[in-house]
Amino acid sequence: MKRYQVYLDPSSVSVLDEFEKYSSIPRSKLIRESIDRLAQNLSKIFAEKDIVPDKELFLDSLVGLITTNSLKETNFASEKDQKYLID
Repeated sequence: MKRYQVYLDPSSVSVLDEFEKYSSIPRSKLIRESIDRLAQNLSKIFAEKDIVPDKELFLDSLVGLITTNSLKETNFASEKDQKYLID
């Protein structure tokens, strides 16, 4: 998980704080889960519309450049998206 700073409307924060009193679910957890759900829904929309970024990220061009002389099997390039998305 990575920390981000966001600005929230005070009335929205008040509602979240009131809900926290009744549910014992912390405000931060409510915000995280709401954003996670929004991101999941947006990714479904992108998948349906076949939206692909215009150009490749710089780090994507580095995938596969590492070679080793070891007999040990390496798997540096697999699931490259997961490596970038881990916070």
